[in-house]
Amino acid sequence: MRYFIDCEFDGHNGPLLSIAVVPEEGDSIHIETLATDSARDPWVIENVVSRMDQHEAETMAIVTTNEVGRELRNFLRDDIAPVIVADSPVDIGRFCAAIMTSEQGGYEPNEWSRLSFEVHDVDCYPTMLPGAVQHNAWWDAMALRDRLTRDSDEQPQAEDPKGLSGEAMPARAAEGGIAQPSAPQSSGAHK
Repeated sequence: MRYFIDCEFDGHNGPLLSIAVVPEEGDSIHIETLATDSARDPWVIENVVSRMDQHEAETMAIVTTNEVGRELRNFLRDDIAPVIVADSPVDIGRFCAAIMTSEQGGYEPNEWSRLSFEVHDVDCYPTMLPGAVQHNAWWDAMALRDRLTRDSDEQPQAEDPKGLSGEAMPARAAEGGIAQPSAPQSSGAHK
């Protein structure tokens, strides 16, 4: 199954503040770290910390940074080959660091036969989701899921012009379009 994730952190290389995991179907989780209480970046305090509890996740946890991995592993434990989907490689990196860290801060072995990742360079806002709160990890993961599932339902597919993939590819790629990185959302405080 695909799981859409988003992370919030205190500056680009700052401590993880929260991570949310929203599956294609079923319950989601929002994990907040105790580092939220000591956030320093003024933009993060105003735009992330102030919105931290504005989510509708069925499961939530407030834990130390080293306990995030335990919560993620427990949430994903029934899937033998999860596919983690994000809109930034930074979120994938934060997810991997958390999932492979034990509660004591050491290495925690991987329990999956296959763990895959997808990164989509998309803007998830504006979104059609009523009540969405940008810069809240849960809402951002929900907006990513909505954007990618809506796009796959709406976008016409074109044939691979070189016949390399054996599958249909998005029209923009078939036309030779190259995705451009989106403009930063802040002064580097988040993604």
